[in-house]
Amino acid sequence: MAPKPAPPTPTTGELLSLPEALRQAHAHWSAGQAAQAEILCRRILAASPGQADASHLLGLIAHTHGQPALALDLLRHACKTDAAPAVYFGNLAEICRQQGLLAEGEAAARHATQREPGLVMAWNNLGIILQESGRHADSVDCLERVAELQPHSPEALNNLGNAYTGVNRLDEARQRYTQALALRGDYAEAHSNLAFVLRELGDYDAAANAGQRAIECNPRLANAYINLAEIEAARSRPATAMQWTEALLTFAPSHPQALELRTRLRTACGLQAATAEVLAASTDAAPVGAHPGAPGAPGAAAVPGAALAQDLDDLARRVRDLLTERQSAEAERLLRENMDPRGAPAVLWRLLGLAVKFQGRVQEAAEIQAMLATAMPGNLSARFDLAETRLLQGDFERGWTEYRWRYSLSHTAAMDRKVQRPRWDGSRIDGQTLLIHDEQGYGDTLQFMRLIDAARTRSGARVVLEVHPDLLSFARRLVGPDAFPRGQIPPPFDQHCELMSLPMAIGLRMADLPGQVGYLSADAARVEKWRKRLAGLPRPWVALAWAGRPTHSNDANRSLALADMAPLAVPGITYLAIQKGPAAAQAATAPAGMNIVPLDAEIADFEDTAAILSLADLLVSVDSSPVHLAGALNRPAWVLLPFLPDWRWLLQRSDSPWYPSLQLFRQPAPGDWKRVMHDVGQALATRFHRGQA
Repeated sequence: MAPKPAPPTPTTGELLSLPEALRQAHAHWSAGQAAQAEILCRRILAASPGQADASHLLGLIAHTHGQPALALDLLRHACKTDAAPAVYFGNLAEICRQQGLLAEGEAAARHATQREPGLVMAWNNLGIILQESGRHADSVDCLERVAELQPHSPEALNNLGNAYTGVNRLDEARQRYTQALALRGDYAEAHSNLAFVLRELGDYDAAANAGQRAIECNPRLANAYINLAEIEAARSRPATAMQWTEALLTFAPSHPQALELRTRLRTACGLQAATAEVLAASTDAAPVGAHPGAPGAPGAAAVPGAALAQDLDDLARRVRDLLTERQSAEAERLLRENMDPRGAPAVLWRLLGLAVKFQGRVQEAAEIQAMLATAMPGNLSARFDLAETRLLQGDFERGWTEYRWRYSLSHTAAMDRKVQRPRWDGSRIDGQTLLIHDEQGYGDTLQFMRLIDAARTRSGARVVLEVHPDLLSFARRLVGPDAFPRGQIPPPFDQHCELMSLPMAIGLRMADLPGQVGYLSADAARVEKWRKRLAGLPRPWVALAWAGRPTHSNDANRSLALADMAPLAVPGITYLAIQKGPAAAQAATAPAGMNIVPLDAEIADFEDTAAILSLADLLVSVDSSPVHLAGALNRPAWVLLPFLPDWRWLLQRSDSPWYPSLQLFRQPAPGDWKRVMHDVGQALATRFHRGQA
């Protein structure tokens, strides 16, 4: 049901009382640790079949993770007992509503209000169900009650606005939406609802602005696209209306309202084109085409037949294969030969953007990706491509904003923590507790732990930090006992933020780097242990890592074989092989003349690696976690980078604003490691020949 759990909380193997097990399950759920919560719920149900509280929580987990039938069954079961709290019925009402079971949902919501007349969420859910049932006057009564009880709730005001819209009290609806947006400016649904009402009131310009703002806040909000299409149609701009309709269909291809609207707009576009042709014949004006896509933009006016769709799929597959094989120029050639630049499908434009980017034409790629993001805001894969390109260019202001879509992609959605608390937006929250949790790989955590102090200063909150257990000791030296291992129940908290969302929250700029230097430290006892271990080896000592994690999506582009490093066999250097994983075995057959000491069997964890880096004269490594550890320790390191590196290394510079102690050696052309090895070999000879150890 939930994603694979992190290492379990230490208590999960113990025999717990029922109240304690439930407490821990709810705490895990609140922290976004759904897998651990699910494990505890299932253990409770195994010991006590049908236990209502565990059934209820497990139903919420199933609902959140896309198992509606299971969620409904569990919530129904939880509500069977006489002692079931009113909130259980309120949640059942909402789950029924989302599955179209309005009568059952209404009954559950009314039961909740009878059991607990002051339960606001039950009145809110009842009001929405009545609205969707067409009983708008009754809905107004419920939702006015909610707004009176929660006058500063944007959601309550928005829902009341919807109720007023249903009874045609449009000015009052507009006022409620405006009030909701004054409280929460990024409330996409309220922007979209305001757009609808403004259109009904005839204020098309303001309506269009509200609809576009809704899509800025939530690029996948279908109603916003429908509203914008209807606004443009009302302004007799069917081609522009078609653009919004097609933009919606790119991510919701079966949306019934969009499909109906497209059929209607095609007729309108055809009539408009015919009229333009008559005018052109009499005035020599340029003809107005029926194609809704702007020249050079992704087009989707025509729905391809089965044969054409198959051709498109085959072309896209061939291009992807070429890109995987790093034949970017050939991929570009194939695309340009088969694309109509006046209106090619978005999938081909996205592949073209990648093809030119992989060849180093980064600005050209950014322009293609920005065009896609503008024409089809809901294409979040294209938005994420644009995020990485802008960050690579050093455009932090726009890059971090797009980077927020990283967990909205088809292959990453399951990684979203779904924490049951608000995400911190960078505002002051004095007196509250802010949970910051790590994500992605070790290198990302090592790099962005630098921002913990900035988050604490900006928020005014107590910061608690959740990290992978392998990095816990570093985190505790950084923040003290407020660091804890991933999967453990955190202290009670008010808001949360992913570690790599901190740059957007605090508004990190290039000028803010590097910030604190040497923000991590090695364990003193480990340093002494390794000082004794290495004492008999001749200096200089150069730590060496030649391969990253094999499962990394970009590993083929960034990793080397040790044999490729033959030019680094400089006399007098002792190489400390800190390589871990399958590639570590290559140290047994090192290039001729390379004095290398394999240490992988003696390196138990990152603490050992940090101690070695604290003693070594230099690290030479491909782009992997030891590089970030060296930079965070402010130890010297030379980084071997592919022609198109990861975004954090930027472009055309030999230094890193993130880590002053690093020097970058870049491929001059795709795949050209020979030149990199030649340059590093010469630099090593120069550095250590001159006694710069």
